[in-house]
Amino acid sequence: MSAAGGPGAGSIAGAGAGVLGLTGASDQIDFARLRAERRRRLFDAMAAGGVDVLVLGRPANVAYASGAQQLWTAGTRPFGPACLVVRSTGRVHLLSTWDAGVPPEIGHDELFGLSWNPAILASNLGAIAGLGDAAQVGTDGFSPGARQLLAALCPHAAVVDAAPVLSRARTPKTPDELACIVSAAGIAEAALSALVAALDPGVSERQLLGVYAEAIAGLGAPTPPTEAVVCATPRQGPVRLRRLATDRCLAPGELVVLNPGAFYAGYEGTLARTWVVGAMVPSPAQRRLAQRSRETLQAVLDACRAGTTGAELCRVWDSTGEAPPPEPFVRGVGLGAELPLIGHRVGQSAQLAAGTVLAVTAWVAVDGVGGVLEQDLVLVTDGEPARLTRYGRGPLA
Repeated sequence: MSAAGGPGAGSIAGAGAGVLGLTGASDQIDFARLRAERRRRLFDAMAAGGVDVLVLGRPANVAYASGAQQLWTAGTRPFGPACLVVRSTGRVHLLSTWDAGVPPEIGHDELFGLSWNPAILASNLGAIAGLGDAAQVGTDGFSPGARQLLAALCPHAAVVDAAPVLSRARTPKTPDELACIVSAAGIAEAALSALVAALDPGVSERQLLGVYAEAIAGLGAPTPPTEAVVCATPRQGPVRLRRLATDRCLAPGELVVLNPGAFYAGYEGTLARTWVVGAMVPSPAQRRLAQRSRETLQAVLDACRAGTTGAELCRVWDSTGEAPPPEPFVRGVGLGAELPLIGHRVGQSAQLAAGTVLAVTAWVAVDGVGGVLEQDLVLVTDGEPARLTRYGRGPLA
């Protein structure tokens, strides 16, 4: 541990590696094996669900099926067939005009080019073996144009939601996927150390956001998963958890939520800690507030076992006596945000499965004191849940 209470700024694998029995998690990832295992799981899930073809457009699903590296782009776009998975041939077809970033198991004949002409796109897709004979096609998005395209390409197929198939394949994480998540968490922990080091009176939330972006970029991580990283919680007035940084400057002794995240090979790692601004000794009220947040977090973490439902986790939260949080307090983590999503208004019927990685969050606030946010990653198992983040809690410990 560094003086800031967590791994040093150069740490990549992070303290969570020990939970998995990994020494230098990023050094032990076999990416060819990772892709092969994902593809096997996907075809097995398709067979179990009776789905002959998957038509995928969402970036995380495309990355899972193909393993191709994708450029990050801002904005929105209509749904389109970016990746087709055909069970009868065991092949994955990818929308790409070049092979840069495309893994070697996807050959040139499995790429189809981008065209603004629908007739050309339909012709390219129509040449894919096994598509015209499909009886059931699963898709992760839809549009009027996609409906017409699929009707032309798969005239005898029923179109269904691909979510059950994708969830079956993606939910339990392989050892290589867990190592990616641990590595991403290590980058996030290093960014947290950089934030703590810059947490001086007078610094603004936006300046801290810049410190965070510089820290993860220096470790080779791509565009961060979120800008909801810094939130100063005032002692006076209603204490709310804000997810957008402002120009507000921090005052000595304030509680500040630090919630960095990072990607490694597309997999997300995240954590949250609350710190005191400046070299200030926390007040007794602040320490009590932090203790309440830690106890709530621990209670929920302990309950994250295979078979537990979202409703049961909500009852665990309520048993602590704390008010329901303003947002879901459990969410799946993998190639970005995944299911389940659990809170007092969502995910009551969700059931945790072994091999799922969760980000568990506890938020407790008191007017006149401030707010404390704690978040850790946990691996759901058939027995004791395994915490993947081990960062310290500094002066509020």
